[in-house]
Amino acid sequence: MANGNEIVLDHTGFVGHGNTLAAWVTIGIMSVGVIVGVVGFTVGSTPLLIVGIGLVVVGLVAGAVLRSMGHGAGSEQRKHEARNHQG
Repeated sequence: MANGNEIVLDHTGFVGHGNTLAAWVTIGIMSVGVIVGVVGFTVGSTPLLIVGIGLVVVGLVAGAVLRSMGHGAGSEQRKHEARNHQG
């Protein structure tokens, strides 16, 4: 049943889905920060809660630094990998 409104999905292109060093480091550090923060909040430990919040901030900064160094999505390194993956 074909009509003029068909959507053609092209799955041949390279899609990173955020699989970059910057993304992994950011999410890893932030995940630990959230866990530490939740434990600190649950047991009522303000210093532990502050350490957890600090780790989340450190994760954001680390991700931004790595992205600016070319390890994030949209970098020349990732474009090069995408070109090599296609062919």
